[in-house]
Amino acid sequence: MLDCYSPNTKYLHLENTIYKKSIKNLADYNYNVIKPSKNKKLGSNKSAIVKKGSFKDYRMYTLTLEERATCPTSCFHWSTCFGNNMPFAHRISHFNQELLEQKIISDLDLYCSKQYGVLLRTHVLGDFFNIRYVLFWGSMLEKYPNLALYGYTAYLPEDSNKQYSEIGLEIKRLVKKFGNRFAIRFSNSFKESFSANSTDIMQAVKGESIVCPEQTKLTDNCTTCALCWDCPSKKILFITH
Repeated sequence: MLDCYSPNTKYLHLENTIYKKSIKNLADYNYNVIKPSKNKKLGSNKSAIVKKGSFKDYRMYTLTLEERATCPTSCFHWSTCFGNNMPFAHRISHFNQELLEQKIISDLDLYCSKQYGVLLRTHVLGDFFNIRYVLFWGSMLEKYPNLALYGYTAYLPEDSNKQYSEIGLEIKRLVKKFGNRFAIRFSNSFKESFSANSTDIMQAVKGESIVCPEQTKLTDNCTTCALCWDCPSKKILFITH
């Protein structure tokens, strides 16, 4: 298993979120699980429309699962997950996977039936917790031609944990199949060029990688950038937050 970077040891032995009351069980959750973006970094409210690139004019939406409970323990940011600083996020429970998938389909039926594209940030928190869930998203991309996904995964194809690497390999297969419609970058991978890495372990190299322009104040938010889904030849680096 890959070593876990854990400078904040008080969270090292946790198995899920520290905000237990924020976990939303789907049986009694009467809201959409996929939500219009209200995140300033991504683009919020009326600004959450992609301004450039392949998905120009698409609307930005988000899906948030539970951090750590859906993630591999080999995640570089297991203890320093930025979910530690997000007490008010609605974390959608994944334990009833069939109901979760039904809810997602219901929301996509609603959003994708409109006369615009949907760019889904998957996942603000959480990860692709099993192969069935990865394949589910492949079927969603086939069903909805105006749907695109972008995000990051800690399930690396090179992980020595076979269960984790199999999920990572399936994600990699879908990236190859769907291109930037499934722009899921591998977090803190030294082997994958389509990656998103922490500046704690990697520095920008001209022509190979770039630090997130939103974090360096070179662009307003993700909707005015598009590098994560439209620039597969460069690694994106993030300042720990």
